[in-house]
Amino acid sequence: MKKILLLIALFSFQFVNAQTKDAIYLEAEVLPEYPGGEDAMMKFISKNLNYPVKERENGISGRVIVGFAVMNDGRIDSIKILTNTPVSFNNEVIRVLKLMPNWKPAVQSGKPVNAYFTLPVEFQLADNSEPAKPKSRDLVNIASYLSIISGVVAFAFLYQWLF
Repeated sequence: MKKILLLIALFSFQFVNAQTKDAIYLEAEVLPEYPGGEDAMMKFISKNLNYPVKERENGISGRVIVGFAVMNDGRIDSIKILTNTPVSFNNEVIRVLKLMPNWKPAVQSGKPVNAYFTLPVEFQLADNSEPAKPKSRDLVNIASYLSIISGVVAFAFLYQWLF
């Protein structure tokens, strides 16, 4: 009987240990941190983030909120987009996260642990940014206006010449 209880206790200890080893903490004593801190992370993101061309041309901005796990070895895993934003924004944020170096992992009870991290990434066109390139339908409209204007000018010139 003692052997059975000992086996059950040993098995349950290993099961609990396995669960906590792979667990992802929502809160920890020390939170995960990008190497160099928040300012360094913002520099990295702004240096590597590319504004998708279609969204820039159409004046679309947005905020992507992304959640991911910082594993106990510092690597980023389980990336998940938490907002309903254009796919091109989402893909760009995921691409940049995959470029990041390993983070300093979260710490719980003096040991590095897996922890969840949420990060907002803003896609915002600056007020002083270059105007968006005209879309193809705008070029057709411009050509139509130019032909109307040239017709009016030609008519005015012909009218003046005849009378």
